[in-house]
Amino acid sequence: MNRAPASPDAGNAVQQSPSFNRRAITLLLPASLNLGITHVLAPALNGLMARSVEPEAAIGGYAIAMGVMGLVALPQMRIQQLTLVFLDDQGSLGRLRRFVAFFALLSGLAAAVVAFTPVLDLLLDGVFATTGVLRAESAAALVALAPFPVLAVVRTHLYGVALRIGRPRLVWLGTGAGAVTVIVVAALVLWLDPSAGAAIAAIAVTAGAGVETLVLVVGTTGPLRRDLEPSDGSPPTYATLLRFFGPLLVAAFLPSVTQPVINAILTRAPEPEASVAAVSLTFGVNQIFLIALWGVQPTLLALMGRGESPAAARRFANVVGLITVVPAAVVAFIPPLTSLVVHEWLGATGRLQEMTEAGLRILALLPPILVQEAIFTSAILRVRRAHFLVYVNAIRLVGLVAILLIGVGATNLSGGVIGVIAIGGALVVEAVATIAFGLGPQRQLERGWQPRISL
Repeated sequence: MNRAPASPDAGNAVQQSPSFNRRAITLLLPASLNLGITHVLAPALNGLMARSVEPEAAIGGYAIAMGVMGLVALPQMRIQQLTLVFLDDQGSLGRLRRFVAFFALLSGLAAAVVAFTPVLDLLLDGVFATTGVLRAESAAALVALAPFPVLAVVRTHLYGVALRIGRPRLVWLGTGAGAVTVIVVAALVLWLDPSAGAAIAAIAVTAGAGVETLVLVVGTTGPLRRDLEPSDGSPPTYATLLRFFGPLLVAAFLPSVTQPVINAILTRAPEPEASVAAVSLTFGVNQIFLIALWGVQPTLLALMGRGESPAAARRFANVVGLITVVPAAVVAFIPPLTSLVVHEWLGATGRLQEMTEAGLRILALLPPILVQEAIFTSAILRVRRAHFLVYVNAIRLVGLVAILLIGVGATNLSGGVIGVIAIGGALVVEAVATIAFGLGPQRQLERGWQPRISL
């Protein structure tokens, strides 16, 4: 039911309420850290690989391999939402487990085909056109990442279970244990064999996913048996689960091809190893500065779900975007800090350092634009028009490919700079498309909201 519009005075009261900001920040911080941990680990892994025998090939090979396995593990992107929506009792748990197991098995079979059959040669020789050391590093990383898709799907489902049954500490415990495992294993592999290259990160990421999965299995088994209600005899059908999951999977697929598309084109550009590695380093560092933005969308959805003002939530998000841009710009545009991060911390030198520093400057000012995408996506989801996101991501993919092809074919820019421009340009295209589709839903939410009256 639509609510009557609030008065201007009521809206201003919400805008200025310190308690609203406290509630929003309480939601934002854990959401951001939980969703952003992967991007915190990426620069650390790149920094370790940068100290291997063939640093550029190692970083580029891992980027290619992880891009491929990320596509194979695509169901992990939406399994958590499925779990949170449908986990109600023991009957739905059993149905969900079988559904998730099917997609985990499917992902595992696809990973095995990619890593251990001639499909490997087709991908590396045909799609990515890799040669020499870069090809060898990519192949080694694909083999080491073969178990990752299965673990990723199961892990994400279990995180959803932990949240659904009110065990948020398990989320932090699993995330922390996985992060520590990744860093420790990567450092150990580098110490034992500096020539391991891309396998340093691949082995570590697989091990981390395994530890997370084990922690979550152990931590959720008892509470599920004790606390979950008995079945009411009407668990969701597989057709119902698939109707919900299918569109979400399509929407998740389109952004997931970004990195493979970039890598496939840049491997055909001059300096392919340095170009692919520079894009990976740039994106990894930039994501650390954007970690607060990862929590904006779930925070907005949670606030609106609790009856908070959509307009106040939008203003809060915009403040987060403005605050986020400051450290990104400081590091990108103050040369001593840029060199400290790229050269001293990540170990990049020569052309790799030059392209990475240029890439950071290109992406530094994007947070205020990116936060608009989060705001209007939240509005789209809140009014349950998720099919709009399929259109948005299709537009983003077209924009990405167009920018890459123009950059490689019509400019003399280095491959690393072209790749970063393509990433930034595609994100801007996505934000503009999201605003176009989300203006109506956002206005609907703001017009229909009215403040709760405390008696």
